[in-house]
Amino acid sequence: MGNKIHILPDDIANRIAAGEVVERPASVAKELIENSIDAGSDRILIEVTAAGKDSLRVSDNGCGMSRDDALLALERHATSKIQNLDDLKGLLTHGFRGEALPSIAAVSRMALETRVAEAIEGTRVDVVGGRVRDVSAIGRGPGTTITLHGLFFNVPARRKFLKGVDTEFRHIVNTITAMAMAYPEIGFDLRHNGRHVLQLARGSFDRRAEQIFGVRYGKDAIGVESSASGAEVRGFVGKPETARKSGAQQVLIVNHRWVQHKAIAHAVYEGYGGLLPKGLAPSYCLCLSIDPARVDVNVHPSKREVRFADERLIYATITRAVHRALRGEDLIPQLGDGAVAAMPEGTQGRVAENPMAYQPKVGGEPQMALPLTVRSSPRGSKGAADVEAGGLAEEDMAQVSVWQLHSKYILAHIKNGLIAIDQQVAHQRILYERAIENMHARPATSQRMLFPLTLAFGVKEIHIVRETMPLLEKMGFGIRDFGGNTVVVDAIPIGLRAWQDGQLLRDMIRDMAEAEQATAVPPAGQERQIAPQEHRLASSYAWHTSIRTGEDLSTEEMRALIDQLFATREPFIGPYGRPTLIKIGLDEIDNRFKR
Repeated sequence: MGNKIHILPDDIANRIAAGEVVERPASVAKELIENSIDAGSDRILIEVTAAGKDSLRVSDNGCGMSRDDALLALERHATSKIQNLDDLKGLLTHGFRGEALPSIAAVSRMALETRVAEAIEGTRVDVVGGRVRDVSAIGRGPGTTITLHGLFFNVPARRKFLKGVDTEFRHIVNTITAMAMAYPEIGFDLRHNGRHVLQLARGSFDRRAEQIFGVRYGKDAIGVESSASGAEVRGFVGKPETARKSGAQQVLIVNHRWVQHKAIAHAVYEGYGGLLPKGLAPSYCLCLSIDPARVDVNVHPSKREVRFADERLIYATITRAVHRALRGEDLIPQLGDGAVAAMPEGTQGRVAENPMAYQPKVGGEPQMALPLTVRSSPRGSKGAADVEAGGLAEEDMAQVSVWQLHSKYILAHIKNGLIAIDQQVAHQRILYERAIENMHARPATSQRMLFPLTLAFGVKEIHIVRETMPLLEKMGFGIRDFGGNTVVVDAIPIGLRAWQDGQLLRDMIRDMAEAEQATAVPPAGQERQIAPQEHRLASSYAWHTSIRTGEDLSTEEMRALIDQLFATREPFIGPYGRPTLIKIGLDEIDNRFKR
């Protein structure tokens, strides 16, 4: 039986940056999983403790290695896939064994166990800090298991730059789910601290997309399948109304490799044409198959970036594929599906984002389920009388005239002019601080649901649900873990007006997942003592439950909103950094009239 592993000549090794970047546990998992894929595995088990900072194990049922190959795989620049320089032009595999193992072994305590099917015994190699300490024969099934302990134990300067367990584990989940999308024919099993987090049986691409992303074709996702110019594109894109503020749920796979490519991301965006709201990014998972000679996968040591020989052609192919898929669907927003219909200027009526969140008008005034009761200002807060921009003393509020402009802004006169308040952002600030107060000092009161609701989440989202469950309970949600990817909700905050049969919770969790890729701390001006997770959760809650542009308010509701705004600690800025109000000075008005 001949050896599969051999040492690369220097002229080839210098062209390749193979496995030299071991950034974090997720990058280690990626390299080991790629080796398992190239070994012909159809089942891969990943087990981690403390998000891989303590231990990480990858087991497969692939072809395994002989004793000699196992030792040779730990040598630098050893490979099983390249014989000469021309092989680089047709590269479709990831690595099998060799490229990354020495780099990983150099910064960990590694145990490599392997066996080929035709051998009667397997081999175990123990390595500490890159040095082989022991080689022994073992009994085991065909395949390979690589176990790591104490990543960066001998490089403390690198270990200290690892993030917290939650952050590092999310990177692992993101890595594994993206690779699982590239290989739906392979079963993946992820366990964290002994608990099953991800169990994906072998199946179709569509089924895996539903398992991982929670998308439903025809409901919130549109299938993409196109072939042109020697490139095949398949996958899905989210419907325009599912677009979010960040691209957290954007996966691109080129020849079964999970990669990043800004130009292709922009090509997807272009494919939507004018269907996307400004500032929002679509969700998608697209797989591109192309002649390997037309793509360079060795642009970066981590193989996360690629370069195309004809990038303009690939760009146009992606754009057309997305455009055709979207135009083949009925994307006209329907009332009640969460879409906002634009009203002609001057129209007195309004179309709600969710009609069930509003009550019909009675006696000419809108009756709204808003918790707008006036509360006293907390110690240290800026009252209206302390604000030069407002100049509103609390005792004078009853006499101050207020108006609503275009069902969007609240106008109130002050001594030296007037202020214009963005009703939506102002309400967001109020709800945000109330949620933070619930988390820190005074848990919200809940109302029991007549019929508890069972909600299923995607793989990434269920981890966030469990992680934030204590905070959600303080905010007034009653949530119980139901096992697998499901939870049961049996209570919601009193006065909640945007529950929508659990859609609120789904939106909040999705925002939390995307915020991991976006702003991790409150923006300038926000309270720095608030933990990032608390800030993200409270911000999302405020965004989805606040009053909206286009919503009519009574005089009493406008006054209550102003009172509560100036009772907050940060009345001039919303949770997302937008201003809540502006002042228009009397001097400016006089100047406009040339007085």
